[in-house]
Amino acid sequence: MNKHIRWILTQYKAHKWFVLVMVLFTLVTSAVSIAYPIAFKKTIDVLSEIMSNPELFPEPMREVGKVIRFFLFIGMAQIFTGFYPSIRGWVNYRFEHALRMLYFGEIIKKDYRFFNKYRTGDIVTRLTDDLSDYPKISWFLCSGIFRAFNSFSLILFSVLVMFSINVKLTLLSIAPLPLMMVVFYFASEKLYTNFEANQRAISNINNQLEMSFSGIRIVKSFVSEEKYNRFFDDALNRRFKTEMSVVKLNAILTLFYQYIDYFAQIGVIMFGGWMAVRGEISVGTFFLFYTYLSMMIYPLLDLPQLFVSGKQAFVNIDRLEEMKDYPTFNKDEDFGVKAKGFSGLSFEDVSVRYADGDREILRDMSFEMNPGEKMLILGATGSGKSTIANLILGLIKPSKGKISFSGINIEEINIKSLRDVVAFVPQEASLFSGTIKENIMLANLEADEEEYDLAIKASQMTNEIADFPMKENTMLGQRGLGVSGGQKQRLTIARALIKRPKLLILDDITASLDAENEERLWQDINKHYPDTASIVISHRLSTLRYVDSILFIDSEGKVHKDSHDNLVFASKEYHDFLHEHLKK
Repeated sequence: MNKHIRWILTQYKAHKWFVLVMVLFTLVTSAVSIAYPIAFKKTIDVLSEIMSNPELFPEPMREVGKVIRFFLFIGMAQIFTGFYPSIRGWVNYRFEHALRMLYFGEIIKKDYRFFNKYRTGDIVTRLTDDLSDYPKISWFLCSGIFRAFNSFSLILFSVLVMFSINVKLTLLSIAPLPLMMVVFYFASEKLYTNFEANQRAISNINNQLEMSFSGIRIVKSFVSEEKYNRFFDDALNRRFKTEMSVVKLNAILTLFYQYIDYFAQIGVIMFGGWMAVRGEISVGTFFLFYTYLSMMIYPLLDLPQLFVSGKQAFVNIDRLEEMKDYPTFNKDEDFGVKAKGFSGLSFEDVSVRYADGDREILRDMSFEMNPGEKMLILGATGSGKSTIANLILGLIKPSKGKISFSGINIEEINIKSLRDVVAFVPQEASLFSGTIKENIMLANLEADEEEYDLAIKASQMTNEIADFPMKENTMLGQRGLGVSGGQKQRLTIARALIKRPKLLILDDITASLDAENEERLWQDINKHYPDTASIVISHRLSTLRYVDSILFIDSEGKVHKDSHDNLVFASKEYHDFLHEHLKK
């Protein structure tokens, strides 16, 4: 089975009741539509017979009354089927919502390699533009397919009625259909290629917008507005060209289909009129054929249009499935043993080599860490300090070796439960649009006011939040605009502490704290979070006073763990490293 058809059937299976309602509604709508010409044929033929042979109809009004009741019944059914387009539109939005949630859920599970490959603007385009409106996936899944099904059932019912009346006239009526299919067959590959190029151009536009607005401070500070205007203009020109190629091809196909069917209509009028004049068919029959042919013009266009819009929707499906199928080493949320606490951490001969790197970042690394221990990681820039944090969080995998968390191989631990007991404060603080309180509570929505106040106090933000006009309800802009870099960093510390983590990882965050605030931070952590083990990545040697042990990464990527006093005498490179930093 074709992969796109299989994908569509999977979505239909997930929403089977809505699909069943649409099928029934479509069939009823088509049946009601073809009933009108039958009623008019019956009316014309009955009136003609009454006028031609009145002696055969002693009660003519009785016959007319039957036709009127038939019309009334069809009218009532038409009121019911009038809701069909609205229901179809509603189901479109339901598919759009469900698919957006499905693929967002898949993307959020990916590891760092995925986000290195796909840029933000491209991901946003695939989750928005590729899903919504004509002729994208959500429209195609319901309106696209069911409009075609409506057209097919309307044509089928009409043709069955027409065949039952006159075979020759019916064959003339449906003659354009095979020709339409042949034209589409030869144009389909061009349609797919053009539409795929257009979607890539849209992704590039959104990437350009995301880079421009997220880095607006840099753009302004380097007076680069004109340069970014040129970048955006180039991207828009590329999109214009691809968009026009799609529009031109669609216009040519639609024009061709339309005029082919008009020629068939002219032929039926001439041939059917000639048959009516000769008396081979009644005037009512000629009217029925003419009406059905008029009704079938747009359905006949809808059928090949299904394949046109289908080719475009298949591009969107492939783009979403490409993201979904991108390999990741992150396991499913239900996989693995749940981590319930922290009873120790151990690295056994762990080495790390990034997929695109030629050398090992860390080599044959072995060390242990105990509950409640405060450990400082030191090393030169680029030595792999942050890599250790990423390994513990399961964000990257070692190329060899074993990492154990609470005595369990980290690859066998449920990743969600692991991250529930570990809190991470990254080097680049990330906040979201929303209030200060919402950003802090993000890590623990069930935290009470006491826990919230304690996290604020420990992160040394109590007085500064009190100075904001709206206090904790102060709204932050995108990526935390509205607070200073140091305040942003301390808010992320509060967000980590409100979880009451068993292991706290601080990646070079003390650069945003002065010596006094750093001392108070460690005093409050030791006092209010005594059971929390800490891993600190820092270049500030004053942090040595607040930790129990040092993990030093040498120039060869090997690690040395001991107390500061022991390492000074045991490792010449560590001694030289300290001496070099003290000179700075």
